[in-house]
Amino acid sequence: MKIINAIPNLPVFEEFSNDEMQELLGMDGVLRNYWDGEFIIKQGEISTALFVLIDGVARITKNNAPKVDLNTLKPGTIFGESPFINHSPRLTNVIAKGEVTVLRLDSRKFDELNPAIANKFQNQLNKLLVSRLNNMNDQLAKVQAGINHFVEIYDGHRKKMEEDPYISEEIKMVQRLWSNYFSDLRTK
Repeated sequence: MKIINAIPNLPVFEEFSNDEMQELLGMDGVLRNYWDGEFIIKQGEISTALFVLIDGVARITKNNAPKVDLNTLKPGTIFGESPFINHSPRLTNVIAKGEVTVLRLDSRKFDELNPAIANKFQNQLNKLLVSRLNNMNDQLAKVQAGINHFVEIYDGHRKKMEEDPYISEEIKMVQRLWSNYFSDLRTK
């Protein structure tokens, strides 16, 4: 069984002993297969299942842009953590790209886990959430720097337009409205 042999090599399971892995994999129904185009998670559904992608690739989409891949998940990725932690509806879709195998733990199965295994999963979740927060802050900083740069360029052009006697007062008023909007985007 190639998949079962690959599981202990995934970083998410590096702290698990062989006995813990056997216990985890011995739980009824934790390994699930999905086929190309099949939804692993549907946006808006209520479910407390936590997933680890074991084999294959999955894509993340939102209902309002179903053809746009927001991210691609690879083996070892934990997903579905928000509803698992706070019992909220699913925020995105996760769709199999080809054949996919996941480890699926709903809250009932999680409660049945050996406390040592549950603690190791919780440690992995903590690491994941801190990493995602750091990545989000990095991305936000890049976006904000881009907005600030755009606003600086815009302000330079706006000043030239306001001084140009051939531009109508209506255009200048629109420019001032846009300036107010852009100034609200700046980091304060």
